Amino acid sequence: MTVNELKKLSRTDLLEMLLDQSKKVEELENKLQEAEDALRNREIVIDHAGSIAEAALQLNGIFEAAQGACAQYIENIQQLKERQENVCIQLEADSRAEAERLTSEARRESERLLSETKIQCAEMIAKAKAETQSYWTDVSGKLESFYQEHAGLREILSVVSHDGKQES
Repeated sequence: MTVNELKKLSRTDLLEMLLDQSKKVEELENKLQEAEDALRNREIVIDHAGSIAEAALQLNGIFEAAQGACAQYIENIQQLKERQENVCIQLEADSRAEAERLTSEARRESERLLSETKIQCAEMIAKAKAETQSYWTDVSGKLESFYQEHAGLREILSVVSHDGKQES
């Protein structure tokens, strides 16, 4: 804008323009401050890094530390795996021993029960034989008594058995 154009503007328009210019100045000052802060941050970084070579060496150190940490982690995992395998081997051995103990115990118990059963069976057989002999003696005695009491029947039976043999 020229000076003549400015003279033609009203006081309100001039104040508005002045306000607009003030806002622009503030914005530019803020941007300048941000740029200066960014520049200071870069200078700090450059001061700390020193040079690209130093930065590369620092990065190598970080990578070496990371690689060392990774190796240590893998070693720890390997040790944990070995401990777990040892625990599993021990548990398996304990389980097998317990299974063998239970099997042996069951075998002994079954042998004991079989032995008891054989003894009981032998006793039952002996008792049954004794009872059978007793019954047989009793029945034989009763039959002999019956036979004695009915002597006439014996004669009839002997005649019948002789007649049957002669006819054959």
